[in-house]
Amino acid sequence: MKRILFILLSLSISIINAQIYFADEASNIGLTEHTGGSPNGSGLSFADYDGDGYDDITLASGDGVPLRFYKNFVGLFFEETLISPPITYRTRAVNWVDFDNDGDKDLFVTSDTNGNRLYEKTVTGLINVTASAGFPLINEFTFGASWGDVNNDGCLDVYISNRIINPGPDEITNRFYLNNCDGTFTDATDSSGLTNTPALTFCSGFFDLNNDGFQDLYVSNDKFEPNFLYLNTGDGTFEDISTYSGTGVTMDAMCVTIDDFNSDGFMDIYLTNSASNVSESTIGNIFYKNNGDKTFTDIALSSGTFLECLAWGSVFFDAENDGDLDLYVNCTYDGSVDGSVLSVFYDNMSDETFTQPQNIGFADSDERSYGNVVGDLNNDGKPDIVVMNNYGVAPFVWNNQTSTTNNYLTIDLEGVTSNKDGIGSVIEISINGNKQYRHIMCGESYLGQNSLREIFGLGSSSSVDYVKVKWLSGTEDIFYNVASNQILEIVEGSTLSIEEFENADKIQVYIKPKDNTVNVSSEEVIRKIELFNLLGQKINEYKVNSNSFEFNTGALTSGIYILNVYTDRFNLSGHKIIRP
Repeated sequence: MKRILFILLSLSISIINAQIYFADEASNIGLTEHTGGSPNGSGLSFADYDGDGYDDITLASGDGVPLRFYKNFVGLFFEETLISPPITYRTRAVNWVDFDNDGDKDLFVTSDTNGNRLYEKTVTGLINVTASAGFPLINEFTFGASWGDVNNDGCLDVYISNRIINPGPDEITNRFYLNNCDGTFTDATDSSGLTNTPALTFCSGFFDLNNDGFQDLYVSNDKFEPNFLYLNTGDGTFEDISTYSGTGVTMDAMCVTIDDFNSDGFMDIYLTNSASNVSESTIGNIFYKNNGDKTFTDIALSSGTFLECLAWGSVFFDAENDGDLDLYVNCTYDGSVDGSVLSVFYDNMSDETFTQPQNIGFADSDERSYGNVVGDLNNDGKPDIVVMNNYGVAPFVWNNQTSTTNNYLTIDLEGVTSNKDGIGSVIEISINGNKQYRHIMCGESYLGQNSLREIFGLGSSSSVDYVKVKWLSGTEDIFYNVASNQILEIVEGSTLSIEEFENADKIQVYIKPKDNTVNVSSEEVIRKIELFNLLGQKINEYKVNSNSFEFNTGALTSGIYILNVYTDRFNLSGHKIIRP
């Protein structure tokens, strides 16, 4: 894809009336097969696994039914075989993740019957590297897996959620594997401080709860053990702050859904739960608002999102692109009549409350639904939902058919010093001082993986004042005056950060990695551009004498280069550009 940046007059963000509507398009776009039946259901992925710019769909397998891979051809999906022989035993979660930072997506599959498997993407296809990578081949009764870079070394680590009632003499607990950055992993559960008692753990999620640049971890446990919240101390270890934070609740916790619902810059947590007739200790779903001081407050009742049902997956997304995050939750029954089914959509009112609008579709959703994920079926900028159904029923594909003139901005990250997928990065946008924040996760909700792209709703605004990305490496990239209704691809280190140049609005540097070009523009006539390598050797010098100039970097070797730009009134010195 090409990244296109236009400098436009920034318009104030406003909400345009929109009729929210979702319709199940599964049979129309090619998802007609089921994945069998599994107790407690299973999960799925909505990530682009082949790098063609379209979100693909991967469905975990049931007993005797294969793991299913659906390639997206511009909104139509076709099943393909990626693993031979196929996996036909029961799996729980599927994560597409570039664990070796080589630029393609590898595959991690969890199972509570046959053990977990890691497949490396090679030129010949997916190769099973589970044993050589350092993962056990035995069954550890795994449900969820969450990926994050806990020591900011640029390599993704993984926390594995094991759900076992009778752990036996080996005391199977959840496991944490540290990526050695050489294609192997080391079990660092004990040394990192993430050791806990055996629990019925479904899922977990990495996020930065206090904005210190390090990935923290929340773990959801079913029934008997309280949930865990671990604070990353920054030295490779974690501190259990479950009690202090107010999040160490005992409940039938199914999922971990994390996002900034009120745009205050702190990530919040939504947890699904069982109905009252089966729940342990705590009744109803929980919505933890981050207070910004390492504590959280449950606002499920005050926000209007309290829900008592046998709930599983939940996702935040901006359904109508009006600039705030809405919430979708699916259940298997509502607690009043055993066997009845419920899914709920909550519309964010931008005042820390939600409503349940009527006549918004989601028709015939009376199935036993478990995992759900968000992505974009056809790159139209409207987030869609895929829901995993159980017991021989094909998934729901809720196509977002909302009628609106609201604008959007889709952001696609590529790490260089940080991990290639940009997982753990925080994206901030601003329109007339109104900010929104998102972060990139891999392994979330109930056994799910959302698209690795983030869609921001802009309301009526046709441009964004700035887009800022905070990478785990500490690098910050910023784009100014970004046009709406496009996919913005951001490569780490490719743009001007606020700290690098106080007059950032006067000289703009845009990198187009797919074209191997750099475009420099200025409000003053550019006289000269110099390019140096990190040894201080001048690679090129360009005589310009115009307000914009584009040069090709195709002949350069991969690495970091320094750019100097000179005008008669001001200069840009020491700006880093990266040649992928």
